[in-house]
Amino acid sequence: MTESVHLSPRLQLIFSKTKLVCFGRYAIEVPEEASLTMGGIGVPSEVEVISGGVAAIELRLANKVAKIRDIDTAEITFNGDGPVESSRQIRYYEGSLLKEYGALYFQTYHQKGDFIFIYGDAVASKISGTIDSEAATAKRQAILANSLRLRALDEAPMEPGFCIQHAFVPERSYARQETADAGFFFPSLPDVTFSISSNKDAYGDYPPAEFETYKPELSLLYRIEQAKKEQGMHYPSRTVLREGKRDVQHWHGEESLIKRADGVHDFEWAFVGTPRDVANPSEFRVVMFTKVQHNTVGAAKVASVTDDEAVALWDKLLSGLKFRVKVPGAPEGSYHLQPKH
Repeated sequence: MTESVHLSPRLQLIFSKTKLVCFGRYAIEVPEEASLTMGGIGVPSEVEVISGGVAAIELRLANKVAKIRDIDTAEITFNGDGPVESSRQIRYYEGSLLKEYGALYFQTYHQKGDFIFIYGDAVASKISGTIDSEAATAKRQAILANSLRLRALDEAPMEPGFCIQHAFVPERSYARQETADAGFFFPSLPDVTFSISSNKDAYGDYPPAEFETYKPELSLLYRIEQAKKEQGMHYPSRTVLREGKRDVQHWHGEESLIKRADGVHDFEWAFVGTPRDVANPSEFRVVMFTKVQHNTVGAAKVASVTDDEAVALWDKLLSGLKFRVKVPGAPEGSYHLQPKH
């Protein structure tokens, strides 16, 4: 296959009603029936979300304290009220060596509505070559706790920031690390999984010139060719449906759409951008599999889509992947909504 494939009548029916779903700084148009599984969203540290109230906070905090105290040289420096009402915070060193390097960890437990949001952070240590103050890290935790607001599952806010599970965090500095992971399930196609992952500052420790030299070796097609060379006759048998360069919005990436010998559709698109460039994250990857059952690829007896339908579904979903609102450096057309200032 060298060109896009039109949606079959049943796929047209599935896409006859769609919705916009957001995760991190991104949003994607999916069928109304689709359900989102929110993975890790780093703002910059991942925010964990659980259900419960004050009792649940106390239980989680007690378990955390017990785990820290199991480490002989660990030290808890603070265990008390957090930066906002209905919150608790703990600060600790995981061991004497990490204390020597200045790696002080923070964890804030914040109840909001029916949910508890757990914010992790750390004072940058001598290991990373930069030292943050404890006060600066505490301030970041306070800003996060004060700015986070609850949102409905189908709400796509029209301001810069991060969609996380059940909530939204306004943010427009774009200065720190950002990660986003999401997966989608389609009831009408129960064996199909579609997932997206983005890492803004991957390879950020490389000097820019060194990264540009190394960058071609990170590309999807290069990695495939290297695997073929290394595995030789043992490289898995596959049918190539489409493979080559593939632009998704302004991201000049590459794709590999194959059908494995066991009938699994194994599709991947990858883009290698530039560390610290929010418009062009240094790692951006999308994958789709068929014949998935019980979270195991290949476990289903048959794929629910034909080859043509798999490619058409892939193209349709990728076309709907954009930023939720404009970010610095992103061209017109690369975002779904006009931001409110």
